[in-house]
Amino acid sequence: MSPQVFIVIGPAGSGKTTIAQQTAEKHQAAYLDKDRVSGRFVEFALSVTGHDPTDRESSDYYRNNLLPLEYETLMDVAGVNLHLGRSVVLDAPFGSYFGDPDYLTRAAKNFHWPPSAITVIRVRVPEDVLRSRLIHRGLERDQWKLAHWDEYWSLHGRLECTWSGVEYQDFDNEPPLHVP
Repeated sequence: MSPQVFIVIGPAGSGKTTIAQQTAEKHQAAYLDKDRVSGRFVEFALSVTGHDPTDRESSDYYRNNLLPLEYETLMDVAGVNLHLGRSVVLDAPFGSYFGDPDYLTRAAKNFHWPPSAITVIRVRVPEDVLRSRLIHRGLERDQWKLAHWDEYWSLHGRLECTWSGVEYQDFDNEPPLHVP
């Protein structure tokens, strides 16, 4: 059986990591989290260039210089695993690339992926639930998002992925309502 690619997308705090790890376990796939693969290097690069290491959303320097390297690295590591016959689960927002229908086709070609079925799992969560989760988890990297909530939600909360050649699955990650 050919290795598969699962890409779990959604805004910060939506539950991407939980869903991605469960998917990796279910399919015995390599779990590749963008922040674990390159996050420390990105924070260091932002710091040494005089930028806030926790602010990626509003940093042109990050978006223009580091974000492309993060995703190229992630796609390269995915390709190596696929060539080894290992399915992969990619855990990353990918929002900057949603508007490019050919992004995945081009990345697969650039990093020499073998033919693989690609499933994109869109983790969905309502705005109020997402904001509550970001507040509750209390991470420094979420402070800009919370301080500029309307801007953040309008840019990242409702992004629609336009990638071609993939199967889409939606995962509603809203907590169940408790009936008294």
